[in-house]
Amino acid sequence: MRLANDMLDGAIAGAAGTTALNAATYLDMAARGRSSSTAPEEAAEKLAEKGSVRIPGDQEARRNRLSGLGALNGIASGVAVGAALGALRSAGWRPGSLSNAVIAALGAMAFTDGVMSVLGVTDPRDWSITDWASDIVPHLAYGVVTAVALER
Repeated sequence: MRLANDMLDGAIAGAAGTTALNAATYLDMAARGRSSSTAPEEAAEKLAEKGSVRIPGDQEARRNRLSGLGALNGIASGVAVGAALGALRSAGWRPGSLSNAVIAALGAMAFTDGVMSVLGVTDPRDWSITDWASDIVPHLAYGVVTAVALER
């Protein structure tokens, strides 16, 4: 029962971290006037193709569905990484606050960027410094909030 409770605590912490990641991303978009990334919806489309799932609708409705699915994938990823951190805590792994925040941030980045790389949506080796900053800063926000929430 302890594992399930710790995973639930981690999932809740991951949801809080995901909110922080989204807030940091939207703040960056507002500050720099940049558009949202299409990578999440492209990943959703590739996952649907790999699963032989047809996304219905005309071009606009289909694009909107993929946008929603991409966002939901991001939320699920953040919650899953948090749940994994909760499972590690249940097993007795308890790094310090800073380490926990960095591990949460890197875990979320590795998971999301890794999946998108495997799907052929992006290749981080081709990213500019600005691209890296646009990815790292929100993930650091995720890591800090997830770590704080998990420790509470």
